Amino acid sequence: MAEYKICFSVAGAFGAQISFEAKPGISYEAVAASIDKEKLAGLMCLDILGYSAKDIDVITPEQYEAEFGGDEDG
Repeated sequence: MAEYKICFSVAGAFGAQISFEAKPGISYEAVAASIDKEKLAGLMCLDILGYSAKDIDVITPEQYEAEFGGDEDG
């Protein structure tokens, strides 16, 4: 199994990450395209914060690092 990390920006205000294991060889683009942003917005309770699925942008781990400072929990 390979570990994958998909990164998101929510309206440029904050970032989020999802990590999971799956078969190796799946491209980042394929995984990113399979994300259901409506479900993700619901799981993240974005409506309570005033955001919606339209505010979610899938970004690369490099973009996440540059914009939000890495993968520290916190």
